[in-house]
Amino acid sequence: MYFINKVILALVLCVSSTTLWCQKTNSNNLEIGVLAAGDEALYYGGYSKYTTPLSQNKHHFTLAFSIVAYFDFKGESEPNATLKNDIDMRLLPTINFGYSLNFNSVQINFEVPVGASIAITKGTLINKKIGFKKTYSNTETFFNYGLSFSPKYKLNSSNSIGIYSFIPLVSDKAQSGYQIGIGWTKNISVKN
Repeated sequence: MYFINKVILALVLCVSSTTLWCQKTNSNNLEIGVLAAGDEALYYGGYSKYTTPLSQNKHHFTLAFSIVAYFDFKGESEPNATLKNDIDMRLLPTINFGYSLNFNSVQINFEVPVGASIAITKGTLINKKIGFKKTYSNTETFFNYGLSFSPKYKLNSSNSIGIYSFIPLVSDKAQSGYQIGIGWTKNISVKN
């Protein structure tokens, strides 16, 4: 445990020092967008991501923190019961390790998001055969990681639009599946 704490502290110091140093060339950015997701059902939601570059190079490594939230309002049914008036939600907080390729007006980002998949389901469980009706609530958390690809078109020096995509490399019981969306990115300059 002591070794893990030392490794985490070393990573935090390394990232924070390189982040301060690299702001002269590459700036932090904040990205927000809407998406559709899912394997077995279609979910709709949004995402937000804060990215910081880790070097001054034209093509550079990045570290990002993101949160994705998507919802499904369609009722689910089992052979003996039905879930009515339900909300099926997924929250995916992640840390993204990435590489950014920068060209004249195009930026291509490859990332490996690592984090959690939190599945929240709430509704009313109904069994008409036996006259059963009960409020239902369930929350489960799973480890989640995958690959993300997001090309962006630079509108000007501080704004970009692009496509966001995520392919999970792990299958969980909550079916936290594929994601595709469109987003807007705002560069945040740091004055030195």
